[in-house]
Amino acid sequence: MSYLEISSLWVRGQLGPLTVWTRAGGHGGRHGDAVHDQEQWTKIYEKTHDPSFRTLVELVLEQPVRIRAGETLGVYVHSAAPGDAAIVYDDQRRFYTDAEEPVRDDGKLVILPGTAHLSNKPFGRRAPWGGDALRQGRLFVGRVSYGVRWMLWNPETHLRFPLGFRAATEAMLMGGKRPDCLLYHLGDEVLFYVMNRCSWDWFGTKMREDEEALEREKRAKAREAQREKEREIAEMFGVPVSQARQLMTQMDPYMLQHIHQQLAAGHQIVMHGESDEDFDPSESGDEEEDDSDDGDFEFGESESDDEEDDFDDAAEEMEAEEADDTEQDADTNVEMEKEEDE
Repeated sequence: MSYLEISSLWVRGQLGPLTVWTRAGGHGGRHGDAVHDQEQWTKIYEKTHDPSFRTLVELVLEQPVRIRAGETLGVYVHSAAPGDAAIVYDDQRRFYTDAEEPVRDDGKLVILPGTAHLSNKPFGRRAPWGGDALRQGRLFVGRVSYGVRWMLWNPETHLRFPLGFRAATEAMLMGGKRPDCLLYHLGDEVLFYVMNRCSWDWFGTKMREDEEALEREKRAKAREAQREKEREIAEMFGVPVSQARQLMTQMDPYMLQHIHQQLAAGHQIVMHGESDEDFDPSESGDEEEDDSDDGDFEFGESESDDEEDDFDDAAEEMEAEEADDTEQDADTNVEMEKEEDE
């Protein structure tokens, strides 16, 4: 593939005044300066849309966005509507139980997990209820429409083609050097033109001989890493591995990340409770049912489609802030009473 061009994005939610921004190289990470620096982004779309919570709405770009093979592009879809229901996204619930699940890859375009932005001001730092406006580990819900420009063969791009294509090209050129072969009468220019007009996948798509072995090794390492995490959780909670596997699907992914980092550093984690008898692993974590639909790419039309319900943790943060405000009010009242007594 030489490059692809994104012609439109599809989203749903409260919508309202929408803008779309792009940045070469990605969004730079939650703790980087790019996520709050408008100067590093290019606005490519601006329009107001009516609410649409169930049906995806297409945002047609006036100028398609081109991404060359191997490049990474950060895409930021923002709504100026108040509240946190403007654009539907999903939570990366299984960040540490299945490393490949959040990545959407149709063989041409890869959509990676990103960061949600909850401010109704582009690149704003504050959420509607206070606190940081960024939420890491979120998944895009929608569709990406794009077209592909396939790379044509020439001597300079020879090594970027699959094994079969390279072998066929070499056979053609060797035949062109043998006087007893009919290809000899065509000349290099004609042979180059013939191979230039061949599709890249006509002779197979394997890029290296050990490709299948490498893929098997990658899957084996991922399974072993998953089993190691399960054993660590089982040992920490004192439960069988089967129950630890269930716990990992229910626990907050960033709590799991912290646990794995501490264990990898050789630190010991001790769970405190009233008694071991009071602990029931089946009641740990978030048990709320998720009736979202699993999404995938639409290969026939070269579009990606990821339909999943949004995940909102605003209530928990609001409750935490209300609790902090209550404690501050209580401290103030105590100080006032002391002053009156004096």
